Amino acid sequence: MECYNPIIGPQYCLLYPTDLVFTKTIAGVRHGELSVTDVNCKPLFWFDGSSENNRWFLVDANSTSPLISIKRKKSWRCHDRWQVFRGASKKKRDLLFKLKRSSSFGFNAEWRVNLVANKTIENKYDFKIKGGYKKRSIKIYKGDTSIVVAQMRKEHKFVNLPWDKHAFVVNINPHTDHAFIVSLIVVIDAISQVLQAASS
Repeated sequence: MECYNPIIGPQYCLLYPTDLVFTKTIAGVRHGELSVTDVNCKPLFWFDGSSENNRWFLVDANSTSPLISIKRKKSWRCHDRWQVFRGASKKKRDLLFKLKRSSSFGFNAEWRVNLVANKTIENKYDFKIKGGYKKRSIKIYKGDTSIVVAQMRKEHKFVNLPWDKHAFVVNINPHTDHAFIVSLIVVIDAISQVLQAASS
């Protein structure tokens, strides 16, 4: 069975469940504020959380070029809409997906994800993100269903490895584009940074 939706790329689709670790301190990674490793501490991605004209970047650890770029769309409803582009592009043709807050405010909002390739109609969405980022309770659902494709959890059993105390694990289901899941998590991290800056 193939990955049911290779959004970032088929090379990121795993046919088995996997755990990814998100941490701010990992040996060998000098860039960014948030790094992603496998359970053996092998760096996979790093997130450049320093905003540049309201943009953030996710980089594959095997590359020096951004895998995706994240843009906060300015509107009177601040922080409500975010866009994700392929690479460092800002062009409409490279737009991969959009996130829109659908309910609540602050850190416990529900977000809906629309894939541009699917050309979904208004009020329809491809994925849903629910939970609190600060509490590490995020779940990612397939569309408007109860099917969980990835889940964040604060506790992890890999206690002998050098992760910081704020590290967390994301469990990803089989046949899922794990780079896409990482992209969603780092967008939520970027939103969290914006909200923290606004409240300080």
